Amino acid sequence: MMRDALHTVRDVRLVRPDDTDYIAYRRRMADLRPSRGGPRQAGEVLGGLVEQAVRHWIGKQVPLQEERILSWEQRLANGRHGRLYRELDAVWPIDHESLCIFEIKFTTKERMEMGVGLDQLDAAAEILARSKQVRYLLLRLVYVGAEPVPVLVDEENPEGLLEVPPTEEYEELGVVWVPPAAVEESALELGLELPANWLEPEAREGAVEDPERDAWRFYVESTQETTLSENPLAAALKRLLEEAQEDEARGHSV
Repeated sequence: MMRDALHTVRDVRLVRPDDTDYIAYRRRMADLRPSRGGPRQAGEVLGGLVEQAVRHWIGKQVPLQEERILSWEQRLANGRHGRLYRELDAVWPIDHESLCIFEIKFTTKERMEMGVGLDQLDAAAEILARSKQVRYLLLRLVYVGAEPVPVLVDEENPEGLLEVPPTEEYEELGVVWVPPAAVEESALELGLELPANWLEPEAREGAVEDPERDAWRFYVESTQETTLSENPLAAALKRLLEEAQEDEARGHSV
């Protein structure tokens, strides 16, 4: 996000994934992705499964809040303010004015060494800095790996980012390492089925059928019905259409 745009940010809040305005936003995004529900990149699907398992693992160590969708108003190109959203992988409310946000990445050693995910944390932090409720913010990169690797090593920081446990309350920026066995255990507890070779690069290659296809279609259909029910004019037109169809049916039956 451009820093100039940050001056137009207002009304920053965190909402639940089932927030009605967020659902409406996703509904609009669904309209822009008509192909959703078809084959998806294997890496994307696998990453989503690992993210769920890792979030569950973190949640067993610190109390995560359900409100993890970052919501804010921002001035758009047309001069008006529109509400935007960004999903945070996990949020730990340390106290009434302190938050720790986690960015979960299941990726290659090379990308972890480069600090992948830090840009997303920084963008979320810049927005949350506009919130009047949050005064202290901790940022955590969460990586899956049998052995930690040095992250963001340079001349000023020859050892890279500090490795911390999920419960660390003071370090502003750190890396949380999740062992593969913990991911497998959490996946089992959640009833998630990871591929047998989920740690191998081949598991991220190619395309697979979307395991959420039916849920996505149900979601789109249900949000369409919700949108209709929340629009009085649309609901009235639907009733008129149904009544006309009933009248026509009765006429044919006489």
